[in-house]
Amino acid sequence: MLTEDRRSVIRLTLGTTGVFTLGLGLGWPLASIGAVFTALFLQAPVGLTLKASGSLFAFALIVMMFSWILSSILMPYQIVFLATVCIAIVASFAWSLSGAGLLPGVLALMAAMMVPNLVLQSKDLALVLAGWVPVNLLIAGFTSGLMFTLLPVKPPTATKKAQQAAPEFDKGRRMLRMSLVTVPFALVFFVSGGTALLVLFFVALLSQQLAAMPAAGKSVAKAMLTANVLGAGVAIVCYEINVLAPSIVTPALLCFLFCLSLGTLGKSSNSLAPAAGSAITTALIIYGGSIAPFADEADVKSVTRVLQIASAAIFVILAYVVVDEFWPEKEQQKA
Repeated sequence: MLTEDRRSVIRLTLGTTGVFTLGLGLGWPLASIGAVFTALFLQAPVGLTLKASGSLFAFALIVMMFSWILSSILMPYQIVFLATVCIAIVASFAWSLSGAGLLPGVLALMAAMMVPNLVLQSKDLALVLAGWVPVNLLIAGFTSGLMFTLLPVKPPTATKKAQQAAPEFDKGRRMLRMSLVTVPFALVFFVSGGTALLVLFFVALLSQQLAAMPAAGKSVAKAMLTANVLGAGVAIVCYEINVLAPSIVTPALLCFLFCLSLGTLGKSSNSLAPAAGSAITTALIIYGGSIAPFADEADVKSVTRVLQIASAAIFVILAYVVVDEFWPEKEQQKA
């Protein structure tokens, strides 16, 4: 393994395990989401600056609190409430495609789906969510910056600095494609009385990842399903070990081991390497949500969580494949 790859794996393992373990030990809300953000940041080529972390925190706080206020006002009017959720989802996609980026798009989508869903259960818990998601994001950003400071990236050579221009695409078509998949899922989730917040978080993350791809063909669908199956399998094994050895040391060691193993796999030439990064986030969502739940999901077992997230993943991925099959994307030709 190359020196830079080894450093990348160490940064990912130590940073993610640190946030995951501190979150469980100190008991702050939504710590598993903070660990997911940390893993995403540490898989990037460079760390977040203090200014970037502060900007993300401010943005997350604004959109979360605005969603909480608006949802609290519209809660008595069910039809208007659901219509607003749908409009917010579409607006999140439109804003993400305008150049905002993947993570701000995920945050906007979380505000559009997670906060309104929790407001229906408890305004107080929804306020906790709206406040602690930005805090977890800030913790993840600081951790990312710290790890990249302790283990700096080797300066890129002149040949690596050149980047190819991103291919042009039909923004309107891609936004509609994303909306056709996510809006029906959200409507069914809300109307059926779903309360699994981590499922909505997972769908927000997965939708934005798939949205960044020009088409979710069979190869992409297979890769995403493989990543989620791998992550779910790791989470189930970790949960069962945690049941046998219920100690704060157990999840810390397990998180360290699966981040190290999957991180190393991601830097290898193995056929499963492309799935390793997504597998880490899936494992953190399922395992973290099973041992440190939020809201009224106090006794949700790992297997139940796997079934919930697996169903959501299959629906979202296959829906993207169906939309792409009947409405293929065509790159815009330059004049």
